[in-house]
Amino acid sequence: MLTALAVAPNSSSNVKARRMIQYEVAKVALPPLPSALTLSGPNPTVTVPHSSQYGIHGNDEASCGNAQNRPAVGTVGDGMLSPAGTNAQAEDSRGDVIDALSTGGVKPTNYDGVDGCKPDVQNVQNIVNPLLTTPNGLNDIVHNVMNAAQVTYPGDETFPGGTMGTDAAPLVTVVNGDLTLSGDTSGSGILLVTGKLTFKGNFAFNGIILVIGTGIIDQSGGGNGDFHGAVVVANIASTAPGADYAHNPTENNLASTLGSPSWLFNGGGGNGLQYNSCNVDLGMQSASYTVIARREITY
Repeated sequence: MLTALAVAPNSSSNVKARRMIQYEVAKVALPPLPSALTLSGPNPTVTVPHSSQYGIHGNDEASCGNAQNRPAVGTVGDGMLSPAGTNAQAEDSRGDVIDALSTGGVKPTNYDGVDGCKPDVQNVQNIVNPLLTTPNGLNDIVHNVMNAAQVTYPGDETFPGGTMGTDAAPLVTVVNGDLTLSGDTSGSGILLVTGKLTFKGNFAFNGIILVIGTGIIDQSGGGNGDFHGAVVVANIASTAPGADYAHNPTENNLASTLGSPSWLFNGGGGNGLQYNSCNVDLGMQSASYTVIARREITY
């Protein structure tokens, strides 16, 4: 809360002219993230490689030292359903992910976390913030991040390599559309993609990746970059004719219920996800302060 008081003397009397203004300012407001990878919605599509190097790890990275351990993968149901229906949907999604991580030569032991089971996939419905459970709540997250963005791309983007923030100077980066990354690309802070995130090669990121919109992450080809922080994938885009939430993330293009999120990994390589609470905090702190309310006070 910032308060400013101005007092101006009147040359002909002792009466003073006064004016007081208050501003409420905040950095980007994100709810706590319940897992290394959070999949919001029913029937998630998950494909992962047979690589012995690739994995998702929910235990807090040792270099951080905070021991804020999480499940490797957390599933969330649609909060617009009844409580029982929401929980059942999250449980069904959990089963879908476990099946994907336990068949076809995949290495289930590479998906570990707080509960010790492998693969560590948990229904996190009972602990997740409600914002992560509904299209409206997730849309609020999108717009909170958009309002705090330091770099915004208004359409589809392709990066052959480069940086999207560093640990010393993290950035809030928003792409309103699809993002394709190749080569040696790295970043720190918060990355929000409202379309499809496609990457190959050595893409590494420290912080929070939010793929909220069409809700698709697709890696093709191997690489050795990895994510240290947390990732959320959610499909909240309307499928109505003419709707295009990815390029125009407004309520008019918002679905009434959660759609199916997709985490697709085709090929080998060591790209993986390691939960890191320090980098999650780094993402939270990467935004500049923005004004969320202003008022004049009679004084």
